[in-house]
Amino acid sequence: MALVGGPRKEERGLRAGFREMKWGEAPRAGMILLEETGEDRFYTAPGENLDYGGAPLNRIVYKYWQNRLAEVQVEIPPASVDPVLRQITAEWGKPDRPNRFIEDYNWQNDKQGIEGTAASFSKNPATRAALLLIQSRYILAKKSLNLPVPSPEKR
Repeated sequence: MALVGGPRKEERGLRAGFREMKWGEAPRAGMILLEETGEDRFYTAPGENLDYGGAPLNRIVYKYWQNRLAEVQVEIPPASVDPVLRQITAEWGKPDRPNRFIEDYNWQNDKQGIEGTAASFSKNPATRAALLLIQSRYILAKKSLNLPVPSPEKR
């Protein structure tokens, strides 16, 4: 009998949002605005745990569109790339890898509406650092069509 690590089967899979934050939520009190471009606003959360499965992270940036959480950008230093990739693969399952020569990996959950989520992990071949993008498919679709996103209270 083999022991298998990682989360239980019912806990696996790409979840909507990031950590305790859900897609469509407004920025939380105390977040720091980094940049504003049109309807996009980029924030960090001071004092946030910059660790993923025991591996240190450089930075986590939260992207809001129309004041709704739409994307999370996780900047990963070279020493943490492999441990983070192993951890998210254990949590989310085997990723799609469009090109076996390029270290880009993709996940997508099967949920619809605001729960629909996609993620991509891309390793920079020059620096060996990586970027993990986790996005709301619903908000991304609304943005591409330039449609407003209803507030969580109105859904």
